[in-house]
Amino acid sequence: MSLRVRDFPDRGFVVWFALTAGIVVWIIHLTAFAAIVTFVHTNGYFWLFNAGNALAVIVTVIATVLCWVMLRSTDADEEDGTPAGRIRFLAEFGLLVNAINLLLIALEGSYVYIIRTGR
Repeated sequence: MSLRVRDFPDRGFVVWFALTAGIVVWIIHLTAFAAIVTFVHTNGYFWLFNAGNALAVIVTVIATVLCWVMLRSTDADEEDGTPAGRIRFLAEFGLLVNAINLLLIALEGSYVYIIRTGR
C-alpha cells in the first residue's frame, strides 16, 4: 500500500486526532482515575484501573502510528511551506507529543500497582 501526501489529508479530523488524541486521553485518564478511586476502594472494582490503563495506551498508540504514517507519507522538507512540508512537521510534532503522553500514562498507571487502594 502506497500512501502519498496527495492521498493523506493535510487537515481535518485525522490530523487533529493524530496530534491531540494522546493529550486528551491522558487528561481523561488522570481525571477518571482521580474520580473513581473511592468507588474502586469501597466496591473492589480494581479491574477499572486495568481497563482504563489499557484503553489509554491503545488510543495513544493508535495516534502515534497515525503520526508515523503521516511522516512516512512525505519526503518533503518542513521548511518548504507546502502541504507536504506541513504534514511532515505535524507528524514529527505528533510523534513527540504522543510519546510524552504515553510516558505520562504509563507512569500514572503504574501508581495503581505500587500504591494499592485501602493502604
